[in-house]
Amino acid sequence: MLEELVEAFAVGLGVLLAIGAGTGVAGWFTVRKVRSSRIIERARDRSMLAARAYSPDPLTREPARLIGNLARSSRATHLALSEAKDQGRPVGDLPRAAAEIDQAAASLENLLRAADREPNRALKQEWTRDLSAQAQALDELSADLRRSLLQTSRSIDTLQLERATTRLRTEISAMGAWRDTYGNRQTW
Repeated sequence: MLEELVEAFAVGLGVLLAIGAGTGVAGWFTVRKVRSSRIIERARDRSMLAARAYSPDPLTREPARLIGNLARSSRATHLALSEAKDQGRPVGDLPRAAAEIDQAAASLENLLRAADREPNRALKQEWTRDLSAQAQALDELSADLRRSLLQTSRSIDTLQLERATTRLRTEISAMGAWRDTYGNRQTW
C-alpha cells in the first residue's frame, strides 16, 4: 500500500515537473518573441515619441513634435497616392518623388533623434532650430505632392462631370423626341 502511494506520488510529481518545465519553456519563448517583436517596438517608440511631444521642456518637445509631423505627412502622402491609384487616376512619377521625400524624412528623423540625445542644451537648441527648417521644407514638399494629386483629380472629375452632363442632355433630348413621336399615340 505504501509502495503504491509512493509510486503515485512519484508519478504525480513527475507530471507536475513536466507541466512546469513545459510552461516555463513556453513562457520563456513568449517573452523572447514579445521583446524582439518589431510591432511592439514600434508601438513603444511611438508612445514614447507622443509622450515626449507633450513635454513641458521645449528642447525635449520640439524634436519629438517634428518627428511626429514628418510621420503624419508621410502617411497622408501615401494615403493620397494609394487612393489616386485605386481610383485609376494618373499619378505619373509622384510615387518615386514620395519615396525620395520619405528617404529625406528618414535621414532627417535620424538627425532629429541625434539632436534629441545631445547633452549640451545650447547645441541641442541650435541643431533643433536648423533641423526644424528642414522638416518644414520637407512637409511643404509633401503637401505640394498631395496638392498636385488633388489638382489632377479635380481636372479629371471636371472632365468626367462634363462628359456625364453631355451624355445626360443627349439622353433627355432623345427621350423627349421619342415621347413627342411615339408617346402620344393612341393604342390601335
